[in-house]
Amino acid sequence: MQNLKISGNKQFGKNSIKFDLPLFLFEEDSTWFAYLPSLDLTGYGKTEGEAKESLKVVLEEFLRYTINKNTLFIEMKRLGWQVKSKKKPMHAPEISDLINTNNQLKEIINYKNYSTSHYQVNVPAFA
Repeated sequence: MQNLKISGNKQFGKNSIKFDLPLFLFEEDSTWFAYLPSLDLTGYGKTEGEAKESLKVVLEEFLRYTINKNTLFIEMKRLGWQVKSKKKPMHAPEISDLINTNNQLKEIINYKNYSTSHYQVNVPAFA
């Protein structure tokens, strides 16, 4: 399980919401992919470790961009998250719900040899 810390120009402080999101790992054409269907983000590399590191970078950029543009909650809602308000808890969509709307996830589950684990994501609480 990976702990993600956001770095860059914005200071997030100590308040963050932690999520353990399902992570799908699979290999295709000698390339490993790490896919977070709850956020529709993918990292890749020559090894599982490189794919996870790539995903970490993609996730940091996603959070940095959406927070700076003030679109994080809009994007999360678009991805099926339950976001009631900025001060109330958020809930990630269930994999069973995502299968019906996410073609990439459907293809992984139906046609790829994959493994799953959990990936810890810290979202700034004030975002």
